[in-house]
Amino acid sequence: MFKFKTPQQIFEIGRVKVGGQPGELPTVLIASIFYEGQKIVTNESKGEFNVKEAEALLNRLEELSDLTGNPFMLDVVGTTEEAFRKYIDFVSKTTEAPFLIDAISPKLRLSAANYVKEVGLTERAVYSSITKGSPPSELEKIKETKIKAAIILAENPADNSTEGKIAATEQALAKAREAGIEKFLIDTSIPAFGPDMGSAVRAIYYIKEKFGYPTGVGTGNVVTTCGWVKVNFPKEIRRGCDAATNAIMQTMGANWLMFGPIERADYVFPAAAIVDTYILTAMAEFEIKPLSDNHPVFKVFI
Repeated sequence: MFKFKTPQQIFEIGRVKVGGQPGELPTVLIASIFYEGQKIVTNESKGEFNVKEAEALLNRLEELSDLTGNPFMLDVVGTTEEAFRKYIDFVSKTTEAPFLIDAISPKLRLSAANYVKEVGLTERAVYSSITKGSPPSELEKIKETKIKAAIILAENPADNSTEGKIAATEQALAKAREAGIEKFLIDTSIPAFGPDMGSAVRAIYYIKEKFGYPTGVGTGNVVTTCGWVKVNFPKEIRRGCDAATNAIMQTMGANWLMFGPIERADYVFPAAAIVDTYILTAMAEFEIKPLSDNHPVFKVFI
């Protein structure tokens, strides 16, 4: 393992702390809910869903978090303003976890962000996301919402190398500051499974070293886009590939992981906790100690 030379920032979003040197805090796990095609959603446009099944999924996240020590956030996906309002209402009343506002359309993201402000949930919200291409009009409206946390996407279509991602991060951070963002969660933007995906892995280390902000990546679609795995191995075996993918990111210094559908939590949480324990014990030589009494190391060994 390694210790970053650059001081590593720790941000508190809601009740969740994220960031720091490897081993100081457990990896924050982000689960997607109400995503396209999820079985619990019965009407995406109207935001109708099976409440009992959704509650069971969130309750299971709480149980897994208590069992492993890994905190969680929710990636709330919506396709309409009506749906977003219903999803945000449900999530905010069912759990105290922070949540991401995740929509492809800036207009829809901003509508949801304004609703978050209206109902007094800005301290728990994470705007997803700000890129180097975010227009001034969007930044101005984000600032009006008073949301202080955002995903900073290190996406650079013209240059997907590690250096290209660092350049994109620098530009996106400048945009985020214009929007009044103070808590930055940098996403190294891993593409679908392909020859260039390693740049996003390598970028975790170099972006943390350069900027010192909590860094992570969305791993949910990596294995699912690998045809070789899908053709040759059953679903239960693919889970091992998912766990291995997450572990690689953690050992590169990732502070958070967006692991995809919430239904994967049962095998993601214990694997992440074991890797966090390995990392902390390896960091003992650097005199790194856990900053949380709820770190997985205390669950595993006590």
